[in-house]
Amino acid sequence: MINRLRKASLFYIPYLALFTLAVVYFLYRSHGEFVLWLNELHNPVWNFFFKYWTYTGDAIFFAIITVLLIFFKRRFGLILGLAGVSVALVSFFFKYVLFPEAQRPIIYFKGYEVIDFVDGVTVLSQYSFPSGHSMAIFTLASFIALMLQNNNYSSMLLMGATLTAISRVYLAQHFLIDIMAGSLIGITIGTLYYMAFEKYLNNEFVGEINTPDEDLEELDLDEEIE
Repeated sequence: MINRLRKASLFYIPYLALFTLAVVYFLYRSHGEFVLWLNELHNPVWNFFFKYWTYTGDAIFFAIITVLLIFFKRRFGLILGLAGVSVALVSFFFKYVLFPEAQRPIIYFKGYEVIDFVDGVTVLSQYSFPSGHSMAIFTLASFIALMLQNNNYSSMLLMGATLTAISRVYLAQHFLIDIMAGSLIGITIGTLYYMAFEKYLNNEFVGEINTPDEDLEELDLDEEIE
């Protein structure tokens, strides 16, 4: 497993660096400052991009990738599907059981008129912590990074997942802490599922059982030697 993590290091190491920077920013800035900073960057190009890129963290996108994997790499698709179920359950537990009163930016900034909303995006008001989209995309990205074993793909997967998480703040759906928690939970779920089923995924079993034909071949070989 260590070798697999090494071949996906350009996913994990830069993520840790980004997460550390996010923690430092969060500790020294106000709760909604990152939302306001991204809001100031609004322009037609970014609005269009993030409006649609955010769907890569949607359950439908996750399901599509899972189904495609089942067709081409059945074992990986099945385990990714189990990981997706875990994401849904964990997200529900956090949002509706632990933090049901966590408000989103539209409520937090209510009355201040400081947020520019993107046209065509339905902005939610509750169940902010953690970001389900961030959780889903980082579960998906970390799992695929370990599956592909290619650092070039790993870096692209991290970039794509990070943009998905940022899109949630850009669209005023979440705060920085929401996407931080979502990404950390997601990367943990994706990695743990791959590690737990590594031998199954890569068809590595301890103690191979010979078929009858193989046993006969070994027997004939032994007789010739005698």
